[in-house]
Amino acid sequence: MKLIALKLENFRGYQGENLINIDSDLTGIIGKNDAGKSTILEALDIFFENSSLDKSDKCVNCTEEDNVSITCIFDDIPTSLTLDATSVTTLQNEYLLNSEGHLEIKKTFRVNQKISTDLSLIAKYPSNSGLDNLIILKNADLKALFKTKNLDISQVTDQRSNTSLRQSLFQSETLAFAIKEIPLNKEDAKNVWDVLKNFLPIYALFKSDRNSSDQDSEVQDPMKLAIKHALSEIQPQLQVIQEHIKNKVEDVAGRTLEKLSEMDSALAKDLIPDFSKEPKWESIFSMALASEQGIPVNKRGSGVRRLILLNFFRAEAEKKFQEANGRSIIYAIEEPETSQHPNYQEMLIKALLELSLLPKTQILVTTHTPALAGLMPITSLRYIAKNESNQHVISHTDNDDILKSVSSDLGIHPFSEISNPQSRGYIFVEGVSDVVFLKHIFAKYAEKGLIQKDYIAELEVQLLISGGSDNLKHWVNYKLIESLQKPWAVFFDSDNDGQSCQKHQQNLNVKAKYPNIVFHLTEKRECENYLHPNVIFRVSNNRLNYTPDKFSDQKVLLTPLLSEYIAIKKSNLIEKLWGNSTCEEIIESCTDQQGNNEFLQFINQIEERFGLVELEKKTA
Repeated sequence: MKLIALKLENFRGYQGENLINIDSDLTGIIGKNDAGKSTILEALDIFFENSSLDKSDKCVNCTEEDNVSITCIFDDIPTSLTLDATSVTTLQNEYLLNSEGHLEIKKTFRVNQKISTDLSLIAKYPSNSGLDNLIILKNADLKALFKTKNLDISQVTDQRSNTSLRQSLFQSETLAFAIKEIPLNKEDAKNVWDVLKNFLPIYALFKSDRNSSDQDSEVQDPMKLAIKHALSEIQPQLQVIQEHIKNKVEDVAGRTLEKLSEMDSALAKDLIPDFSKEPKWESIFSMALASEQGIPVNKRGSGVRRLILLNFFRAEAEKKFQEANGRSIIYAIEEPETSQHPNYQEMLIKALLELSLLPKTQILVTTHTPALAGLMPITSLRYIAKNESNQHVISHTDNDDILKSVSSDLGIHPFSEISNPQSRGYIFVEGVSDVVFLKHIFAKYAEKGLIQKDYIAELEVQLLISGGSDNLKHWVNYKLIESLQKPWAVFFDSDNDGQSCQKHQQNLNVKAKYPNIVFHLTEKRECENYLHPNVIFRVSNNRLNYTPDKFSDQKVLLTPLLSEYIAIKKSNLIEKLWGNSTCEEIIESCTDQQGNNEFLQFINQIEERFGLVELEKKTA
């Protein structure tokens, strides 16, 4: 299942009902300090029962009668449920979905001397008299309802099945519907919750403001999550073990009471075997991180401790774990930029974006740092602010007014050099490697006379690093360029792995949003795929024979091969190698079988759109 929305009612600063929509991949929750960002993540932690609600969590502006509630709405719901031993059903057939066809689970907390919790579903449920509570009725009560309604129960094939009895009752009348709160901690409805909770996502919250030791959650949680995920994969076996132990213990208890009744029947009748506590398997296992030099993690700097978290996410992003039978996972990270160098902040958001593209994985991030917020896709941002009445206002960044407020609040400003009067136009690129890549192509093509001049060196064309085509930094700079009334273009990696991967499809969708500008996605996967074999041959002192591939990850393949000959990392492959490419090698690497020179076509489009050809004619 995937989380698509969260409702908070009277929880901390969120008075009344507040709706926060959640993206299927990554959601960036942004706003000033004390805007209520962390509250959202901690509310989810309470919902998924990783922590408990405290009396102080109730909104101070509420009345004594007001309750606190946390509601989660899910899609990608289970296709079938086994609610009793003899039949299979669906949430749709049981009318347990809301009016939009989603699963809406509500936890209500009554805060008095003690805190009590009610569990319910918000569903579009039959409202016919007698049929409006079938899900909570036991087998005997359902059968009794057949008599009350003068229905022939013999038509039900399996009368042991509550599912079959409910379906027959539903079919006996023309149904009317109403939005209803269905209790899940009453009578037979408990079975629904027992089944549903096995499909809920695993939720892991990483907080930035905890004291850090090797046993604290910010260090331990990645390991605890690994344990929890491993346990979820063998849940059926654990259930068998649990049932076996329960049966054995109940057998011993039964025989003990039987013997006790021979001596004191009154006492024996007063005792009931109670196996109500579920075993917490994850608490059995523990793992700590230790330094080879014997230095405890809690004695290291806060930045180092945060890097453990950072590299957990980087490792998860690269890991191709099995998804077929696993539950979905929600990683929630509170201000991950804390104690991190700006370079690491950028690495972190890239790692999180990669991780969010994995199936059954969602990322929730809170931040008020421009470096992180500016690199997130605009559509993923949720802006939290407070109005004049100190009430929360939760906005999607889907219009210019909100984007202007966000960029102003977070201090995301356009590049200072963007208004250079010499510039005829601008090319947005993703990062430093793309700047190196294009600068060298322009220079070599100009040397060979393929283009009239090196427009970048002459400052007639400026390269601007935006981090992506659909993020806040891009929007800020686009708005400034729009005000200057100068043309602009986009040059990004296609991320095409040859198998129609999700990231490539997203890039194609973004390109489709800009039909009136020059928007170039590389034909090959990324810039590294254009490295000519001769370049590798020269760098390796004539030792490495290398065959390039159009769609493979060249950074992963080349870095270990070349590290013996040159100090190199995956992140700086282009910076280290691309300058060794000759013009002929570039042409060969970017020309297809039909003789189309990919980058020459791109530059020619730039010349035409920016009016560079007309400028040269006037100068001549």
